[in-house]
Amino acid sequence: MENGDEKITEQSPSPETSHRAPNRSPVAVGNEVSEAEKGAAARERIDNLTDQLKRALAETENARKRANAARAEGREQGVAVAIAALIPAFDALALGIETARTDPGCGDPRIAQHLEGLRHIRDVFETGLKALGVRIIAPKDTPFDPALHEALQMQETAETAPGQILILHRPGFALNQRLIRPAHVTVSASPAAEPEAG
Repeated sequence: MENGDEKITEQSPSPETSHRAPNRSPVAVGNEVSEAEKGAAARERIDNLTDQLKRALAETENARKRANAARAEGREQGVAVAIAALIPAFDALALGIETARTDPGCGDPRIAQHLEGLRHIRDVFETGLKALGVRIIAPKDTPFDPALHEALQMQETAETAPGQILILHRPGFALNQRLIRPAHVTVSASPAAEPEAG
């Protein structure tokens, strides 16, 4: 070429070189590893937050259950205290009914009417107690249970097996598993052995 210019010819890439994978610089590879690590860290963070959320929800549910149990216990305690205060009135009502029932003049229409009124009051009283969840313990011809009954006296008898309730003096009261007052009873006992004739 004239004027000392050199002619530069462009060579087309050979088929062999055109199919080669482009070279990746170390910087690009490093960036790919960094992105993978970021993704793993993000997933770990999500897992941790999910676990914390589950724990928080479980703690909230447990706190709610404890609060409900405390409210129920407080209500039950309040009802038990109120019933204990009303028991003497119930005993007096039962005594009035028994007195009117055994009065020699119980055939008198006025006494009979009075007795009927007392029984109605007792029925209303018992209905109210049951509505509050109170159970009246009035055993009869059943085995003595120290968890529910209080023996005021023992009575020897050969007609009933030992440990049976013979007489109910005063009923007991219970609220769920809470005993407010045990039933006062007389319990059967085996007759004493007669001394042998000498």
